Amino acid sequence: MPDGSRLGARLWLPDSEKPCPAILEYLPYRKDDYSAKRDSNTIAHFAKHQYACVRVDMRGSGSSDGVLYDEYTDQEIDDGVAVIEWIAAQPWCNGKVATMGISWGGITGLQLAQRAPSALKTIIVLGATDQRYYDDAGYYLGCMVGQTLGWAAIMFGYSTRPPDPELVGQNWKTLWLERLENTPHYLERWFEHQHNDDYWLNNSVDTDYEAIKIPVYAVSGHADCWPNTVPRLLQNLQVPVRGLQGAWCHRYPHLGIPGPTVDFLADAIRWFDQWLKDDETGIMEEAQYQVFLQDSVKPQTYYDERPGRWVGLNSWPSDQIDTEIFHLSPGALSKESVSDQSMGICSPQTTGQLSGEYMPWFSFGPAEELPGDQQQEDAGSLVFDTGTMTQPLEILGNAVAALKLSSDQPQALVAARLCDVWPDGSSTLITRGILNLSQRNGKSKPEPMNPGEKVEVEVELNHSAYVVPAGHRLRLAISTSYWPMAWPSPTNSRVTIYSGSSVLNLPVIHSNEESAPLTEFGKSEIGEPEVTTVLRPVSQNREIRHDAEQNLNLLEIVADNGKTRFEETGMEMGSKSLYRFSIDESDPLSAIAEYDWKWEYGRADWQTRTHTYTRITCDRTHFYLYAVSTAWEGNNRIFQKQWERKFKRDHF
Repeated sequence: MPDGSRLGARLWLPDSEKPCPAILEYLPYRKDDYSAKRDSNTIAHFAKHQYACVRVDMRGSGSSDGVLYDEYTDQEIDDGVAVIEWIAAQPWCNGKVATMGISWGGITGLQLAQRAPSALKTIIVLGATDQRYYDDAGYYLGCMVGQTLGWAAIMFGYSTRPPDPELVGQNWKTLWLERLENTPHYLERWFEHQHNDDYWLNNSVDTDYEAIKIPVYAVSGHADCWPNTVPRLLQNLQVPVRGLQGAWCHRYPHLGIPGPTVDFLADAIRWFDQWLKDDETGIMEEAQYQVFLQDSVKPQTYYDERPGRWVGLNSWPSDQIDTEIFHLSPGALSKESVSDQSMGICSPQTTGQLSGEYMPWFSFGPAEELPGDQQQEDAGSLVFDTGTMTQPLEILGNAVAALKLSSDQPQALVAARLCDVWPDGSSTLITRGILNLSQRNGKSKPEPMNPGEKVEVEVELNHSAYVVPAGHRLRLAISTSYWPMAWPSPTNSRVTIYSGSSVLNLPVIHSNEESAPLTEFGKSEIGEPEVTTVLRPVSQNREIRHDAEQNLNLLEIVADNGKTRFEETGMEMGSKSLYRFSIDESDPLSAIAEYDWKWEYGRADWQTRTHTYTRITCDRTHFYLYAVSTAWEGNNRIFQKQWERKFKRDHF
């Protein structure tokens, strides 16, 4: 790097003496172990197609120098620009570089495109976001999120793992101790910035779409936490852009869960050939937005595959989408306007426990991460149902609940869910949205509610593509709690909705119109996997139970993420985790979120362990953070540090 720091890189080079274009994936997730297996069957594949492939650990992670102080910093992007310039100058590169990445790597790809290094010619972004505050880990959907505060707890554990002595050398322990001592708990910053202020706006892509001047291929899935990014990029970028949206969660499409998977690697090669090799591949003559329209399924917490069909649109927004308006009245959604009636709801604080993971990932294999049957959630909500459908209803886009409402408390939230209700009463979640009512006029300058005052608000639900079949009903469910996905308001809030002025705006696709040309995906191809040996199998248990002694309802996820040996290097890696969310159904101040991570890394006589624990609690005026980080070399504890801080609740 320009300041003399060194970043660790892993390269796969084509069997060619001729310089080639290069593809970069730039992440903080340890190229030599944690992401090694996925890297070997993803980015490494392109080397067989005459691309130089480079996987770089960000500063402060893996075998790179430094400390990972935060997400998406200027330093991180400066380093990324320097990496691109370094790649372009290598004898095996012809000076043309692309980035490809999922999640953090996809977001950074968009940020690097905004910096516009001359060698960067195109990017592929997957499972990413262009809005840091609204979509990022701490304030997902714009609410203080009990569940996603866990991302800070996860990074707390990730960032304190030791570097590999065989790569770093004798300085490995000095570097490890530096990270242990100086790695912050991200929650400290997130709690200090509870509004969409300059902290979040810095390097947030949506502040300057026009800065992106190169072609962008954007990919996501309906089960991902960020399904809105692909349509937003299609709508806002003024460059060649393409979108693909499947049924999968936060995973690459060739590794997608739920399926169907697609041969994404071959598709990505066509994109890179188009923009890095100037080959006319025909990819730009196909649908600009190809999206998987999901058929109705019974609610399950895991699917191998979802039924449905692909549809292609020439643009987004699309003139193939109409908005159907449904009026809210007690218990009903109807096409006819209704008279003014008031409908009140004060949900149990346990409403939301069947929401599933905010970011389904299946990182260690199949698990119960998707939303289950919503009947229990519906019982704690106001529900509005259509009559039984006589024709299929094909939803594609962002539904919006436009509500006239009042609250009896200054602070309240509204969670809205669309559900597919089966004849036997089973309720399948289609999509959801949450609004902190203090942010009804914007997320930068929140305003408390005036108790009893009627206001008009819009709750935008996540982008979805779903067919409600004939014989089923469509349900809009509205609750005032959604724990643990949304941190409870400080008091039990009763929200009243007024039917005469409240509607559901539903985007519906014309299925009888001809689809734009679809990409014909072949059978999903996966690259050669890293050779590993399982030393301890994966297991997970997800349980909801009642602690009668403390009168708390507990959602507890206990996981042994297994232990693996990477045969190329001999590195052994294992981890265990515990997430616990507890609350009294009638007391919002009883909310507790706990995260416990244990990591073990070793090779022969070199053995290390780390343990991080995070707990978040609250009272009416403050949030409280307690955390501990501990590390061992062999059987000797070499480090322990404790955090104990409080933060004023600022319209949450």
